[in-house]
Amino acid sequence: MEIVGYADRLRAQPGEKVSFKVSCRASSFRAQLVRLIHGDDNPDGPGSKIDDLDSAANGEYPGRIQELHPGSFVSVPDDPLLHLDGSFTIQAWIYPTTVGKGLQGVVTKWDCNNDIGYGLFVDEEGAVSLRIGNGETVDAVSTGVAMRDAKWYFAAGVYDADEGSIRVYQTPLDHWPLQDTAAEGGGSASEGPGKTGAALVIGGSSRGDGTGFGTVGCLYNGKIDNPAIFARGLGPDEIAALRNGGSSPAGDSALVAAWDFGRDFSTSTVTDSSPNGLHGEALNMPGRAVTGHNWNGGTMDFKQAPDQYAAIRFNDDDLDDARWDTDFEYTVPEDLKSAMYAFRLTTDDAEDYIPFAVRPRTGESTAKIAFLLGTYTFLAYANEHLANNPVLIEYLDGKGMDVPFPVLPQEHYMVDNKLGGLYDLHTDGSGICYSSSRKPIVNFRPNNKQRTVGAGMGAPVLLSADLHQMDWMESQGFDFDVITDEDIHFDGLDLLSGYNVVMSDAHPEYWTEDMLIALEAYLNAGGRFMYLGGNGLYWITSVDPDRPHVIEVRRWNGTGSWRTDFAESHHSTTGEPGGLWRFRGWAPQRLVGVGMTAQGGSGINSAYRRLPDSFDPRAAFIFEGIGDDELIGDFDTLNLGWGAAGYEMDRADPALGTPPHALLVATATDFDDTFHHVVEEVMHMNSEQTGTTNDQVRADMVLFEYPNGGAVFTTGSIAWSACLSYNDYDNNVSRITANVLRKFASDDPLP
Repeated sequence: MEIVGYADRLRAQPGEKVSFKVSCRASSFRAQLVRLIHGDDNPDGPGSKIDDLDSAANGEYPGRIQELHPGSFVSVPDDPLLHLDGSFTIQAWIYPTTVGKGLQGVVTKWDCNNDIGYGLFVDEEGAVSLRIGNGETVDAVSTGVAMRDAKWYFAAGVYDADEGSIRVYQTPLDHWPLQDTAAEGGGSASEGPGKTGAALVIGGSSRGDGTGFGTVGCLYNGKIDNPAIFARGLGPDEIAALRNGGSSPAGDSALVAAWDFGRDFSTSTVTDSSPNGLHGEALNMPGRAVTGHNWNGGTMDFKQAPDQYAAIRFNDDDLDDARWDTDFEYTVPEDLKSAMYAFRLTTDDAEDYIPFAVRPRTGESTAKIAFLLGTYTFLAYANEHLANNPVLIEYLDGKGMDVPFPVLPQEHYMVDNKLGGLYDLHTDGSGICYSSSRKPIVNFRPNNKQRTVGAGMGAPVLLSADLHQMDWMESQGFDFDVITDEDIHFDGLDLLSGYNVVMSDAHPEYWTEDMLIALEAYLNAGGRFMYLGGNGLYWITSVDPDRPHVIEVRRWNGTGSWRTDFAESHHSTTGEPGGLWRFRGWAPQRLVGVGMTAQGGSGINSAYRRLPDSFDPRAAFIFEGIGDDELIGDFDTLNLGWGAAGYEMDRADPALGTPPHALLVATATDFDDTFHHVVEEVMHMNSEQTGTTNDQVRADMVLFEYPNGGAVFTTGSIAWSACLSYNDYDNNVSRITANVLRKFASDDPLP
């Protein structure tokens, strides 16, 4: 990508400042404020509608390349106690996951630019190694035996200054005959380590004396459990005692540092439990609340046995904040309409957009309608490259789809810079559980298409799909405010109570507990909710209290692209159990009447048919102008080619919480075998889980009332909004949506 950027926030209020960070290969670029109305350039729809606006931030800016520095590690500031000029020992339990990928630092105070310092490493062959350098010579010793991936090892390196010797130890937690990778290695050291001002790094090593991002290399993949450094050389018996848990590092007077990873799980703090207080900081969001070498299976919750979760998982593609410099800023004017905006960045040869939502201040709504933009879902899918995820490749192969990847410039940028979202895998094959807004999100764009949808042709998703709804409301003359997931999470009922009706976007999948509580309170207080999507209120999502730009998801027992170890399913940032909301008593049916039941994406959508409940007087307003036998959404769509029901769908289910008075007014069935029932409801493997064999593969349209005049209307389909503009907005999907929105937005009571 010749030009790419991001903003320091996804949404803003009047008076707030938004900072824009840009990387540009050209000598300069132009920035133009625009309002996003419709971004999908499909010729079968309204086409691109993007209005240029006046702004003091419009103009030309110098171009410069800003780099990404992925990879997590712990940084401990330089301290005289770490300048070891005599004998020393480094020990840790390690769980490497990419042995043989190259030199990887475990615990190092090593300047790899100048070969000064000392460090315990996993060497290029995958063996434990100790290195000592003075800037002129490097003494290194290795066990010479490659470790196995994803296995725990006790690792230690000892330098004896009196003997001029170095020794390394590598002992697996589990021993197997004929494949034992236990090993030791020894050698001589001509001199002790030279002094360097480099930080001590756990999970990598320094490049020079700098301490900032981009100054750490030799990044490690895997877990490290409670490392320690001693200012003396431990003997073989002492090493064995440490390995067997028979002695405590804290009891040794020569202890320099002993970092306790079994505390401060929700923060970036890494505490040194020794009297020296050589505390560190975990940078770029390594995985916390993960099992250590001594986990015994007695608990699945790290809070119950923190000493068994005293490990941190490092990955060379972790990234919580790109930390780019700001190129220009924009202060939202007091009178700017609530809507979706972006700065369009252009060079002579390239273009990019950096979108952001503008909402009113809490308590100062400007319309009776709020459109809820799913920013947490955007973060979950940020930079997703499902097309090279083995789980999805297998899924696509079963559908006869071959989606080459990477092909587009933004796809190459994601891969080359190790960018990924919560659907992707780290380079070691583990799932990504943290996502951040403070980095380029190249699929958060007004014209974005996901190429794994629509038989490889691609279809609008996320922002480009949500603009279908915003464009439709503008075309029909509805005034509305734009609010976001973040706004509900932080402002809750105080924000929602200013609106008669809230309309969801097409894919409101990722919700926090605070959001669910706020929505329930809003509905019970008389609010109305139009759930015009599918696969909503699905994955348990948490927001990092200290880093609110970061969300966390731990996937298990749901339909997804990876699955966490069950013992690591609790969120490190909040301590809450992860997975699906339905397993914590918040099945979507409880709040909105329907919940995830099936998914497709490459087959043919379907249309809705009216059911007897649609003729109940309570539902009459929904079907004004709709024939008794008229199929709903039986026409072309901007999503999968045809049909208002599809992609991912939800169904009503009283057993999961659909209220007994709910009206099931319409349903869509007749899906082909590329649509599948969700795995969380399959008790055993069988062949009757597809559109032609399972009646749970459907999309349900539901209406029901809450106390005090509240109500919910659902369509249960991601594809619904892509039909709104068909035939110049004159169609029955548009008509039903307008009927409901008009009634829900009014001050009049429902029938």
